[in-house]
Amino acid sequence: MSEEAESQSVDIEASNPPPLEVDDPSESNLELANRLTIRFDPANRGELRDMISTKGQLGGGLVTLMIVFWWLAIDSITDNLEVGVSKFFSINFSDVALVVICLALLSSILKDLSRELGLLAPSFISGGMLIFSVIYVFEPLINGMWPNDFELSEGMFRTLRLAILWVGVTAGAKMLVDSALLMWLKTFIDAEGIDIESKNSSQSGEDLEVAELLAE
Repeated sequence: MSEEAESQSVDIEASNPPPLEVDDPSESNLELANRLTIRFDPANRGELRDMISTKGQLGGGLVTLMIVFWWLAIDSITDNLEVGVSKFFSINFSDVALVVICLALLSSILKDLSRELGLLAPSFISGGMLIFSVIYVFEPLINGMWPNDFELSEGMFRTLRLAILWVGVTAGAKMLVDSALLMWLKTFIDAEGIDIESKNSSQSGEDLEVAELLAE
């Protein structure tokens, strides 16, 4: 081959670099997928789809139930909303309940995302929201212990309703986050062609071999 032909070949190869492997999953995505698989332990793709549907349905239903509870047990009940106004931002009891719902929802979402993604900022914000939630929930009880606006029984009744709202919304939000994470996992394994069932069976085989070695 002549020198001119060789130089032309080199120029063509230089102008056409090898394609980048853009379809390869990143290490962070693989690590997250592995953590989610270990945490939820789906037996196969069918069970994974069932978990997405079940957690999403229960989470959405529980959050909706808590909103209905706020409407019937707080906003529509014969509470004197002008009495016992919160010392924080001067909002009435009905608005305090709405704030507790929002804080519980956002705090739970940020906490779970921080745990799975390993981020500091969402966890920091979630901690601040948790503190404000505790303050708002127990403020009526503390107010009732030193009767200024209402008696202790009224303070306990208000705190009980706020605690129910906080627990219910927190549990519902956790289920919704789990459903979203499982949906991401399903999309990831579908895109990468990962077989959950075979992966779990191979892991079981490795665990069995390790147990046999330890027994020896």
